[in-house]
Amino acid sequence: MKGVDNPEFHELLKSRFGIEDFPKDAPPFVPASRHRALTGLLASEHGYTLYDFLVASHWPAVVSKKEDDPGDPEHYEVTTGLRIPARGSKLAVWRVRVEIDGTMPSIVDLFAGADWQEREQFDLVGVRFSRHPDMRRIMLPEDWDGHPLRRDYAIDTPHPPWR
Repeated sequence: MKGVDNPEFHELLKSRFGIEDFPKDAPPFVPASRHRALTGLLASEHGYTLYDFLVASHWPAVVSKKEDDPGDPEHYEVTTGLRIPARGSKLAVWRVRVEIDGTMPSIVDLFAGADWQEREQFDLVGVRFSRHPDMRRIMLPEDWDGHPLRRDYAIDTPHPPWR
């Protein structure tokens, strides 16, 4: 997220999680295996008590035309934001890469507000959250086929009785 500059958060990622890459135009990546630990640490020791947002995006496979470049397999990117809700509010934002058949750890037990947001990203994009207490669709009918916000979901897919 452009404009989110939080030097203290970046220093924490460096010192406690060994993260060294901080892109100028996007939040840093945190391994899925460290997502819960980071969330818990921010909440318990650093005052990030507001679960701000969770958004997922689907990335189709990129096939490289170069012989020495394997390309990039299909995956999800899940971005999480926590906030310190006080004067001079601070926002901590990071991304987690999730393989298409993998799962991301749920943080519902750390932030109750994650419940419906994780379910929404499952429903619309297809990301699965391990240890979520109620991982089922939240917006679409249970018998809906597919996840409409994936990039490979055809825009003209018929959905009776709507179209």
